[in-house]
Amino acid sequence: MLSRVADAVFWMARYMERTDNVLRMLRTNYIASQDEIQNFDWQLWVDGLSARSEAVVKVSNYREALRYLVLDKENDSSVLINIVRARENARSVQDYITKEVWQCMNDYYHLIHSSSTEQLLIENDPVTAIDNLLRESVLFYGTVDITMSRGEGYTFLNLGKYLERSLRTLDLLELKMQEIDAGGNEAMHWKYLLYSLSGYEFHTKRYKNALVSPDVLDQVFMNTQFPHSVLYSLHQAERYFRRLDSISLPEHFKEMSFLLGKSISNLQYGINSNAPAAEVRTVIVNTRAEIKMVAHKLAIFYFGYS
Repeated sequence: MLSRVADAVFWMARYMERTDNVLRMLRTNYIASQDEIQNFDWQLWVDGLSARSEAVVKVSNYREALRYLVLDKENDSSVLINIVRARENARSVQDYITKEVWQCMNDYYHLIHSSSTEQLLIENDPVTAIDNLLRESVLFYGTVDITMSRGEGYTFLNLGKYLERSLRTLDLLELKMQEIDAGGNEAMHWKYLLYSLSGYEFHTKRYKNALVSPDVLDQVFMNTQFPHSVLYSLHQAERYFRRLDSISLPEHFKEMSFLLGKSISNLQYGINSNAPAAEVRTVIVNTRAEIKMVAHKLAIFYFGYS
């Protein structure tokens, strides 16, 4: 497989995973702001999810926040921009993905640009708009799973998916901890974090205690049965990377294996679910840096970046 093709498939998956995670978080935050949390701080999430380091857009209510985070063409990290970029990458490699996957990307692209989506999101019912978009996301994942051949393209697609998922989980946890620092019921904040990660039902079945920090942190960081945990995502990324052994230069494969193994080991033995918040934040920062290094080396060794 050409390096440019591998790169495009990898980033298509990353943009789609990023989109899915942001939409689930926005849906949960909107419900939380309407149901339980008074004076919900949308600005914190706008700042935290913005790709720009300079001053970002200031929002005064949830409508402005949703418009900026979902539909704003000037926001480099908006859902719309992520879908556009995913589709551009898919279009450049149509010979390496199935027609069904390409059709899913097209449908998603047209839905996010439709006037009905904007009207629902900004004027009427944001939950319906987000649910419609999430339905397209689920269709994309299902279509990839049942139509894509299990070759190199599928491998790079899953590498992108799971590396991005691990980063998104860390970001959501970090932002939720900022909310907890600002005040409010800690258990309520943890509940909405788990809803954002599609993990609340899992938590109620697996952990018998009330929502407490050690259990939530164990699930989000370490539980390999939870598909959005950081450790599960890294294990999956390592699993798919090992399939590249036969097409890799030995020294490249060895270094990548070392970096992935190191990030997994550091997470397994470097986090205590009873640790104070400052220590947890240090683990978040260190783990994020290690994952970004894996992605950086992958780009150099397999995608031809200099």
